[in-house]
Amino acid sequence: MIAFIFSRQINTMNKISLSSFNTSVIALFIILLNTTMSVSSANETSIMPFRQGSFQQIQKKHTNQPYIIAFWSETCGYCMKELALLGKLIKKHPDVGLVTISTDPFLDEERLNTILASKNLQNVEKWVFADRNTARLHAEVGKKWRGELPLTYFFEKNNKKIKHLGTINEQELITWFSDQSNIH
Repeated sequence: MIAFIFSRQINTMNKISLSSFNTSVIALFIILLNTTMSVSSANETSIMPFRQGSFQQIQKKHTNQPYIIAFWSETCGYCMKELALLGKLIKKHPDVGLVTISTDPFLDEERLNTILASKNLQNVEKWVFADRNTARLHAEVGKKWRGELPLTYFFEKNNKKIKHLGTINEQELITWFSDQSNIH
């Protein structure tokens, strides 16, 4: 009888040990998974859905630092030229932030990444319109904006906001970057 009770206690202890071991293995797996995801996040930027409130969210995130918000579409030739120019300047002035927002609703992630990578913009902040009612998003960005592109906002170190609709003069853009950058 004593041997039976002792045997039962050992089985219970083994189950507890096995359960603790399984919990430890699962916890270790979760830690490793999170670490792996953090490393890959550092190398790539995820694509954020641009919805109501996103424009204000972006501005709040980048307060007191120079950055640009560039609205673009894959069918806008002028946008593609502007993105290429921004890719060159961001490389020379990495302390100036760039936020790209595709106005193509629900643009495929692979397509968006391919376009931006071709402009040397794979590591910038990426957003894509995530509302089929694009007029609602246009109105949030600017009451008079109806979706004309390219649309670019420049935010200076002192939070001054400059709106520019249409193509950008390359020399003016270079000067703006130099004025805002800590690297001249």
